[in-house]
Amino acid sequence: MNKPNCKVAVVGGGISGLVIAEGLIKRGYENVTIFEKSERIGGKLYTIWYKGKSYELGASFGLPSQLNLKRLMEQLDIKADGPKLSRINYNADGKKTMQIPKELLKDFIDELDRLPDVLEKYSSLENISLQNIESALMLTFSKWCDIHQFKVLKTVYVHYFTIFGLGNIEEVPALYVLKIMNYDHLMSFMRLPEFSTWKDGVTSLTEALSKSIKDIRLGQRVIDILLASNGKLHVKTPYEVLEYDRVIITTPLEQFSHFHFWDRDMKERLNRIKYQSFNVYAFLANRVPKGCGCILENLSPSRQGHITIWNTRWEISNDEELIILYAYDPPYDSKLSPLEIIIGDLSRLGVENPRLYQAKHWKHCPYVDTSELENGFYDKMEAMQGKNNIFLAGEIMSTLSIDNCIRYSIDLLNRFF
Repeated sequence: MNKPNCKVAVVGGGISGLVIAEGLIKRGYENVTIFEKSERIGGKLYTIWYKGKSYELGASFGLPSQLNLKRLMEQLDIKADGPKLSRINYNADGKKTMQIPKELLKDFIDELDRLPDVLEKYSSLENISLQNIESALMLTFSKWCDIHQFKVLKTVYVHYFTIFGLGNIEEVPALYVLKIMNYDHLMSFMRLPEFSTWKDGVTSLTEALSKSIKDIRLGQRVIDILLASNGKLHVKTPYEVLEYDRVIITTPLEQFSHFHFWDRDMKERLNRIKYQSFNVYAFLANRVPKGCGCILENLSPSRQGHITIWNTRWEISNDEELIILYAYDPPYDSKLSPLEIIIGDLSRLGVENPRLYQAKHWKHCPYVDTSELENGFYDKMEAMQGKNNIFLAGEIMSTLSIDNCIRYSIDLLNRFF
């Protein structure tokens, strides 16, 4: 079927879905529809506004090492013109602290020097699709570090991985840590303390991508995809059933595990995808701290629910300001509510009169555990690409980050469209 007549449905209006839909249109596909269950596009690119200034409840910044993001920005003529966030480490009382104790600096430098040679042994880390994964990468990142005697680096990776809601390195396989926080990204954090942001918020990316997409159906959750006898696909929402030639799913795949066209193995596989329960809070308060601060002592599993990182983004005064806070869900048996924990943390930081303004809960950083990887999860998932004219993209296929989602989405288009 020629491109102008081929009808394609993209399920999900996050960064992956938008890059794919915009890319299809550029390639000559004239009948592209995005189905997005929420009332806005963007997914984890989620900007809010207060007193005419943008703040982020999702992705916050870009790194100079994120080349796919940089190319997309150049293509869309978007500049990194927002405030510069300089990351500083603190303890829970707001006192500056060293990321690495002085007595461990030599060991850290030695380990960092060894890291590139070790990573060269794992060629699968360079692949866009997650296939032919070396067995050591299927182990938890903590075990992987132990194998390579990375004692200090293990802690440093926690500071850059766990702090952003990406998970516990005692549980998350090394594959995800090293794909999300690869060597170049790690060095970007260390060499350049300022992160790139956008004056009009990260959703300036989604707004620019959506301009060429004429058919975006907000508030339409896909509740079923049916295989028709004529080889077409019927996409069903609570409001309508529409016919397409191809469907690309970019949203969390376990939402679709009940679809009848999956075999039993596929349904079970999708239901084994795990997530982090992560929250972003926007508080109005007085005497908020300036800049972007990481509270390193709150990164252990025993401190879940406490603030891992905060930022005030813009220049502040002693008047009422907005502060953005990040925290995992507290343990299920916590005696304190999430809000009680956060307000207690703010008090220790010297913040006065905090009031919750907005909050967003995320199912964050999808992954599968060691046993699923050993069982060939990604080889099986990639083998499903194009079966029944259904294609898979999004975070679980690319590993979470704006850059990885863009990269995988473009590769999917190059392979199949």
